[in-house]
Amino acid sequence: MPESVEAYRDFAAWQASGAVHAPVVATQRHWPGRCDVCGNADGFDVAWNDGEPPHTLREALTCVACGCNSRQRAATGALLRELASKPRPRIHLTEQASRLFVALHRRFPGLSGSEFQPSPAKRLKLSAWLWRQHAWTWLRHGDATALRFADASLDAILCLDVLEHVPDFRAALREFARVLKPGGALLLTVPWHWDRAESREIARLRADGGVEFLRQPPEYHGDPLGGGVLCFHHFGWDLLDAMREAGFAQAEALRIVDPQRGLPEAQWALRARR
Repeated sequence: MPESVEAYRDFAAWQASGAVHAPVVATQRHWPGRCDVCGNADGFDVAWNDGEPPHTLREALTCVACGCNSRQRAATGALLRELASKPRPRIHLTEQASRLFVALHRRFPGLSGSEFQPSPAKRLKLSAWLWRQHAWTWLRHGDATALRFADASLDAILCLDVLEHVPDFRAALREFARVLKPGGALLLTVPWHWDRAESREIARLRADGGVEFLRQPPEYHGDPLGGGVLCFHHFGWDLLDAMREAGFAQAEALRIVDPQRGLPEAQWALRARR
């Protein structure tokens, strides 16, 4: 089961007790276990680079069947536990052109997804990719700060490594809280700076629409849709405070370890309940 921490002060005491372990180095090229996303039990591939094992397994341990990585599987496992008592949940995923969406769409046909993609031509191209994966749905343009859902209409939102790319992340959190039903859950991952109490803004939008870089060089993260995406925030523990301020009744960080489910290295997921 995940270990839950609600604030940096609690984590600091927990860390001092020796409860936090070092990263796991996977020296083999295959890890046995069952995937929480697709249910396949054929294990996970370890992504080596130039004959060297990965330094972290967050992105480098993928299901041989559905291709989902450790952070995606950890957050999905926590999501499924939230939804265990809901026979037909309404779920929204903020990454539609992804292997995670394809795998979850098979389990939850009513799953909705979106990408921040205003170009109709690119949306058509990405829709065609989804169709080739037998996910028969159109790709939808979506802005996390202006969701096209009614108030209290969703049971859960899964937002993975997106929020750090949203300049006004607090507006996105308010939107997540607005569209979730009472008791609904947000499962969130970000590149988590768990050793910092406070978040850090590293880029911001100017009034003229340009970008002010508060750190050099600018930081871009790899994007499976192609190219890199600018990072605006390095999140620390005060992100949990921001979630509560946005309207969530509860917010906590989950440290998830389960070697039998392909999570030998701890993965962090943030959970907030409406």
